[in-house]
Amino acid sequence: MLLLSVGAILESARLSALRDDQVWGHLRVGAWILENKTWPVTGIFSQAQNLVWRDFSWGYDVVVATGYRLLGLRIVESLLMGFRVTLAALTFILAGGARGNFWNSIGLSAVAQYILGTIGPVAACSSILFFGIELLFLLEGLRRANARALYALPALFLLWANLDIGFVYGIALYALFLAGLAVEKRKSLNESSGKIFVAKAWLVGACCAVASVTTPYGYHSYAAFFAEETSVANRYLPGYTSMAFHQPQDYVLLLLTMAAFLSLGLRRVRSFFLLAALSACAALAFHAQKDGWLVVVAAVALIGEGIPVANQKPAGGGYAIWRWQALAVAGLATAVVSLAFLRVPRNREQLLARVAENHPVAACDYIRKHCLPAPLFNSYRWGSFLTWYLPEYPVAVDARRGLYPEEVETSYFQVMNAEMPYQNFPPIVRAHTLLLSKLDVMGEALRATPGFRVVYEDSISIALIQELAE
Repeated sequence: MLLLSVGAILESARLSALRDDQVWGHLRVGAWILENKTWPVTGIFSQAQNLVWRDFSWGYDVVVATGYRLLGLRIVESLLMGFRVTLAALTFILAGGARGNFWNSIGLSAVAQYILGTIGPVAACSSILFFGIELLFLLEGLRRANARALYALPALFLLWANLDIGFVYGIALYALFLAGLAVEKRKSLNESSGKIFVAKAWLVGACCAVASVTTPYGYHSYAAFFAEETSVANRYLPGYTSMAFHQPQDYVLLLLTMAAFLSLGLRRVRSFFLLAALSACAALAFHAQKDGWLVVVAAVALIGEGIPVANQKPAGGGYAIWRWQALAVAGLATAVVSLAFLRVPRNREQLLARVAENHPVAACDYIRKHCLPAPLFNSYRWGSFLTWYLPEYPVAVDARRGLYPEEVETSYFQVMNAEMPYQNFPPIVRAHTLLLSKLDVMGEALRATPGFRVVYEDSISIALIQELAE
């Protein structure tokens, strides 16, 4: 019960979801979809509104916006609490908890929750959960050499592809699964039953591929995914940089990955799928911080596979007792999580006060109240928040990948890092109002620059007027 509920309990006390930078973009775009009953195809709420942009997480955006209509800002907290509870249950099952590895699964699930505890309520949460579910089905299919465990995957990809672009990782995982069936020389695969299993696995794979393009944007999601992963601007984005080992979670992640490889080595595993999946997930995770969850999910599953199962299914009445115990624990955990959610303040002003600890709520109120002139230039990390809280001022830049050309993203970070003169960056030259973070070097530099005047300042933000803007 503690394993399932501890993440929600901590979140109800910390309210860390309200400090996330990207959830506000999901909220704003989802509200736009509900109001207009269509999908965006251009850069709405941005000064680049004439450029093509596709919202590949439109399903998640609609979920967030619908929840906002029902719960207000509490939906942000409820999404993160729900994710953490589901993650705890999923990693417990992946580690073999349902097959008798109770205490080992408790430990592995706790480690996974600790490593992934900094993830906010963003669309990538759905990819983490669906990737784990897919891996669960694939391992069950291999364990039993039965394709029935794979039949749910096309429906999973149909939902996944409309929630987050990270479904491409799931397609790649299934491709490794099919490659493993093709290269492994097992006796079971030479028998008629084994050949039937392989044939059905390929048929399921084809259905998954079709399901993955059954979205409002079709095959464009694949092109967008690879364009994002290879963008030259990635070296400036924190999530795309390699792991720096500045946090304790980074070292725990490294130890978990090493334990997974050690588990495969001690078992003398020669499965192409298992080795390739873990190696690929580790390579991606240590290449980009945003992909760290891949190796966490894979490592938990493969370590769980290597732990001997003492009692896979209780015999006789023991199974009924185990089932009732599981239901009792689930019921208690649900009650505890519900009580934790009730601790989240209902008052919007209280929640906005917590949001204001990391976002320019007061500065936006000042800009709106005094009708400061547009266009606006803003910090990248606040762009998504501004689309929600200050939509009347289209943003110069925000975290939506694929909307802004690579040269614009790259030039923005070069300017903000003082690597090039701001006069060479048109969004600043055209801007009449600038809203910058105190952490930005450019904010302090423009304070003393002729032609700029500070009109508002607080502990986290600074607003300036460019008096010489054309």
